[in-house]
Amino acid sequence: MIALLLALATPARAGLLQIEGFVSPQLTATVRPDAVPADQLTAGLQNSAAGVIFSGEPDERWAFKTYLLFAPSDIFPALTGVSALDRDNDGNVDGLETTSADALGSVLREVSVTWRPTERFDFKLGRMPLPFTSQAQSPDTALLFPQRSGPNRAFLADDDLGGLLSFNLDGIAIARLGLFNGTGVGPGAANELGAMYLGRLDINPLGSFDFDETAGANAPLRVGLGAGLAYHPYTSYDSAGYPDVRVSDFRGSASVRVAAAGVSVSAELLRRYQVDDLTDRPVEATGAYGQAGWLLDFGLEPIFRMGWTAEDQSFDPRYTVWTDAGFNLYPGFDGPNPDGVRITAQYLSENRVTEQEAARGLSAQVQVKW
Repeated sequence: MIALLLALATPARAGLLQIEGFVSPQLTATVRPDAVPADQLTAGLQNSAAGVIFSGEPDERWAFKTYLLFAPSDIFPALTGVSALDRDNDGNVDGLETTSADALGSVLREVSVTWRPTERFDFKLGRMPLPFTSQAQSPDTALLFPQRSGPNRAFLADDDLGGLLSFNLDGIAIARLGLFNGTGVGPGAANELGAMYLGRLDINPLGSFDFDETAGANAPLRVGLGAGLAYHPYTSYDSAGYPDVRVSDFRGSASVRVAAAGVSVSAELLRRYQVDDLTDRPVEATGAYGQAGWLLDFGLEPIFRMGWTAEDQSFDPRYTVWTDAGFNLYPGFDGPNPDGVRITAQYLSENRVTEQEAARGLSAQVQVKW
């Protein structure tokens, strides 16, 4: 934390270090009529976050990026002490008393170094978001909604450690091949061993098409087609260090995006198939979502999204449907930084069809980028 404050207080040298960030408090109220009384109504600040990004290019072939993401939702109670209790003073332990304190989980969203030998090839090494889906490649501050879609979160682990090789043909075709730990943590920190292999291809036949989910008011027609595949074969070990079960996990995605003159439409299909040598039944799941936004010429953007997942399809299907609608408002739309401030008002709906449980809510977020 001291190093972060010193870095923020140090002027950035042009061309070598760039510092940018955001703050996004969010207020949410959710009603769950069928839940236990304590959970039927929840309201307050939720999913609020702040981020700081340090990036730069010491020379034309090398670049670095450090992205620190601070989110209250990552705070958890950590065990700080354990003491024995002898309630009747007979010399025997009658129980244990524990103490805990709030702790913050990992704040490292990305820490990477990129080597770019040519304009078309680059190799990134470190901790980074996985480019498995189209939406996973959208920056956290360039999403149409405050959070990514429910199906995308259900099928994808955000960050992992590894290397990613990319080939970019003038933005028309972008191919990526990656090798990652598959657990989101370093070797020895999990009871699973086995690398994850990742591939992604994006085709933009009408020209370069970035992953900002809001289309500019004067943006030309762009079309993006993409597909991703992740294969994670691993062995799970028991507490004694012996092999427990061997698993092969396949995940696939296919996406389409269209944007022009302030209108943006995207959809994605997700699929998972997992088998192991312990049970006789595979784990299968399917999901999809579609979303649309229309940025009007006075800075108002109506937004809509719908998604669903079907999990455990091979033995006990569970269906979930999400529906989100609202609008984004850009107060500085006519200024030099049109998306520097964004206000989002949103209706949220999560319907767990199989369990016959539903949640409805309202959310408001202010995002300020600097």
